[in-house]
Amino acid sequence: MALDTDHANSSNFTDVNGHQIAWRSTGTGRPLLMLNRFRASMDDWDPALIGALARHHQVITFDSAGVAQSGGTVPETLEGAADIAMGLAKTIGLDKPNVLGWSMGGMTAQILAAKYGDEIGGVILAGTTPSFAIEGTVPVSNEWLGTATKEQNTPADMQFLFYADTDTSRAAGMASLERIGGGDAANGAASKTTMQTIAAQGAATRTFFFGEDGAFKKLGSISVPVLVANGDQDRAFAVENSVALVRTIPNAQLAIYPDAGHAFLFQHAEQFAKDVTEFLGSGFIANI
Repeated sequence: MALDTDHANSSNFTDVNGHQIAWRSTGTGRPLLMLNRFRASMDDWDPALIGALARHHQVITFDSAGVAQSGGTVPETLEGAADIAMGLAKTIGLDKPNVLGWSMGGMTAQILAAKYGDEIGGVILAGTTPSFAIEGTVPVSNEWLGTATKEQNTPADMQFLFYADTDTSRAAGMASLERIGGGDAANGAASKTTMQTIAAQGAATRTFFFGEDGAFKKLGSISVPVLVANGDQDRAFAVENSVALVRTIPNAQLAIYPDAGHAFLFQHAEQFAKDVTEFLGSGFIANI
């Protein structure tokens, strides 16, 4: 079992495939390995979500190679990112961890589930997409991509990227930004990802988007329980893409959260954490 630390302030460092990987652990229970979004560091997880999950899980967050506190270079493919995630799990002694991947992390989690299914438990795919090579998917818009890849995002950018255009969702977004970074637009600024990191992650993600890595061809081989979750107004990856995942992955379950965008898991942190715990405990959410 991995060392339990103060999640907000203390990082551990472990060599994984020649990279010094920074990671944190909080809570007790079966390990839940968290795979983060594009250009985010550990500091960009909402404490409300981490705290809610940590009541029932040992929550492991980390910066992948070349990101924030971790050394090395960003992998050229998301399969490389999956290898680092699984390498970390093995190195720190996690026994068949469950996996939660958000956005880009959800793409990585798809690859991890297909490649390492015998070594993990259940998988949560949050606010993510399969390859756009799969029929019925909606490609991410140029407006969203252009905003996501700006050198620095303003609070207005963060609202556009992650929350629905409603009073309720905007208020939830403001509260989440305050929890994460004190309202600072550059939340996580002490370990902000560089433009080089952003470019490298973008290249790996584009390869996944257009099916050049062949990851989408392996979704049908996933045998672990999978929950696909999204906000009903995600500007990044439309609900249709979540439906495409559920159609393609055997026995996957779908959960859609109302009045919410890409960061539905922050807006609905308590309910989402409850659903994650129920799903990972039984392989099914009864009242959804």
